[in-house]
Amino acid sequence: MGGGAPLLSLSAVTYRHRLPNWRRPWKKRFGAGIHDVNLQVHSGSILGLIGPNGSGKTTLLHTIAGLNAQHRGDIRFSGQDREMIGWANAQRHIGLMPERVNWSGTSTPHEVLSRLVTMRGEGESPENLLKIVGMSSRMDTPLDNMSQGMRQRLTLACALLGRPDILLLDEPLNGLDPVAQAAFRHLLRELANRGVAIIVSSHNLHEMELFVDSLAILHRGQMIASGTISEVEKILGCEPSLIVAGKGWCPPSANSFGRNISLEISDAWPDEDWRIILHKRGGWSSDERHAVLQSIEEAGGEISLLQTALPTLEEMLAAATGESADTVGLEVGDDSMIPLRKWEASEDE
Repeated sequence: MGGGAPLLSLSAVTYRHRLPNWRRPWKKRFGAGIHDVNLQVHSGSILGLIGPNGSGKTTLLHTIAGLNAQHRGDIRFSGQDREMIGWANAQRHIGLMPERVNWSGTSTPHEVLSRLVTMRGEGESPENLLKIVGMSSRMDTPLDNMSQGMRQRLTLACALLGRPDILLLDEPLNGLDPVAQAAFRHLLRELANRGVAIIVSSHNLHEMELFVDSLAILHRGQMIASGTISEVEKILGCEPSLIVAGKGWCPPSANSFGRNISLEISDAWPDEDWRIILHKRGGWSSDERHAVLQSIEEAGGEISLLQTALPTLEEMLAAATGESADTVGLEVGDDSMIPLRKWEASEDE
C-alpha cells in the first residue's frame, strides 16, 4: 500500500442515510450507511473497493468527497483533519467520477471542459486534460456521437480538473468493452505513477484483479477486510489451491495425498483424462507439490498440469459475506439495513 504517511486516512467514519418515518412523518429514521470505517490510501496506489450491491461503496466515496457529512469519525488528508483545513480546501484534493454521467447534445468535450474551467476559476487547460485521458483527437466530437468509452474518459477528465491528489471512481468500467477496459486500466496506472491515490469501486472483480494494489471489502456498510490481496486472503482464510490434470490413473480421493487435503473434481480440458483441484490450509510448499506429483506418477498417472491457483475476488467476497461464490453480490441491500453489530443509538430522532 506504499510507505510513509497515507495521503488519505479514515478513522471510525460513520454516515447513515435519513429516510422517511411513516409513523411520524415529521421525523426521519436512520437507514443504510457506512459504520466505523477505517481505511488508508497512499500516494501512487490504486485501491479496489468491492462489496455486494447495496454494501455502501457509493456512500463511502461520497462521504470521502464531502457530499455526505460524516456523523462520526475523522477524515484526514496528508495527516490534516478535513474539518481543520476547511471543506473548500479539502475538496480541492479530491476528484470524483460518478458511476454514470449522461453526456448528450451537440456540445463537444472541449466546450464542456472549457465551461467547467471557467466556472471553477481554474488555470487549467482543457486541451491538457483531454490529452491526459487520450481524447486529443476527439475533443471536437459532438457528445451525441461519442462511444461509452469516450464518455467515461470525458467524465474522468472532469474529475481531474484542478489536479486532485485523490481520485474516487465509482464503477468506471461499466459499459466498456474489453479493449476499452484495458485502455482505461492503463490510464489509471499512469495516473497512479504520477502520485495520484486512486480508489476504484467496481463489480467487475476479474478486472480489479489486474490492476489494483490493495483491496477493501465492504459488507452491510462495514469494512470486513483491507490490505494487499495476499493480506486480505490471510484475513479471510482464503488459501491457494492446487490444480492437477493428466492422463491415465485418476486419484480416487483426497486420501491419496494424505490428511488435511480436500479434493474437488473439475471438468477435464481437451487432451486430459481428468482434472482435480486440491485444497489445503496453509497453502502448498514446493515439497508438498512434489509429493502430489510423485504419488500420482507412482500410481501410474501421467501429469500434464500442476499449478497453484490463487483465490479469486469472488471467493474472497464470498468468504467475507458468507454467501456462495455463485450468488455473491446479486442480493441488493435493504433500505432499512442495519450494521452487523447492535447500535445503542435510537433509530428515531
